[in-house]
Amino acid sequence: MAERALITGAAGFVGGRLARKLADEGWEVHGIVRRPPGDPAVRVLSTFASAHYHDGTTESLMRLVALSRPTVVFHLAARFVADHRPGDVAPLINDNILFGAQLLESMREAGARRIVNAGSAWQHYRNAEYSPVGLYAATKKAFADLLQYYVEAHSVQAITLELSDTYGPDDVRRKLITIMLDAEKSERPMSMVQGELPLNFVHVDDAVSAFIVAARRLLANETKAHDVYAVRSNEPVTVKELFAIWEKARSKSLAARWGERPYRDREVLDQWTQGRALPGWSPRVSLAEGLGGL
Repeated sequence: MAERALITGAAGFVGGRLARKLADEGWEVHGIVRRPPGDPAVRVLSTFASAHYHDGTTESLMRLVALSRPTVVFHLAARFVADHRPGDVAPLINDNILFGAQLLESMREAGARRIVNAGSAWQHYRNAEYSPVGLYAATKKAFADLLQYYVEAHSVQAITLELSDTYGPDDVRRKLITIMLDAEKSERPMSMVQGELPLNFVHVDDAVSAFIVAARRLLANETKAHDVYAVRSNEPVTVKELFAIWEKARSKSLAARWGERPYRDREVLDQWTQGRALPGWSPRVSLAEGLGGL
């Protein structure tokens, strides 16, 4: 029998790629979405998976989990805000904590016991074991604490993958790599921070592979409680090094006004090196190869 995946964030960048990859590998794929059926990402998802609309209530989510009967839940849905404002507080709490609690309770009620959760490198300011860069990272840790309760009290088996920044083709998020693509097309100089800012990028195909490797560990009962792994590339770079790799990989240079933009409060100025490697996984797409394929 095919394994059954339930994916939150299935209409997102990484979640959508994960859903398609699992479907290609023979999984029965179900996705939880909040976007309307006419949304382009939902239409694409519906061509190879079952897209289930969640109205925000616990009762709705309980019905969806019971209907999909997942052998593995992949929790990728999250709201990201780099520097939050007062109006961001309620949406961050609702999407990153309340929704996660509803999901875990729905899993408990449906007898679903395996979950792969997406954490964040932003939980490690100054390379600390835990220090949130911002409120977003704090809400991710809050969900991990909720997950720990369900692991200990309700026999849930969990793997959290703490991801560095992801990138790849067809990414519509407003991230550095997509901003660089826009600058390449417009041939306009970019307003940048100092060039020594450390970065670490994981290609979306490598990120998807990590989620599948983690799921296989759960299915093979190689995780008994809650394991946490770091998912990052083997190519840490500074932002100036990224620009140099870009020029070689794409045969196009980008103009930058270095130091024109100030660092954010609690800017990440240290490479994140802590965390255990996920057994059976390593990044395969080099940064040059990934940038060249955009």
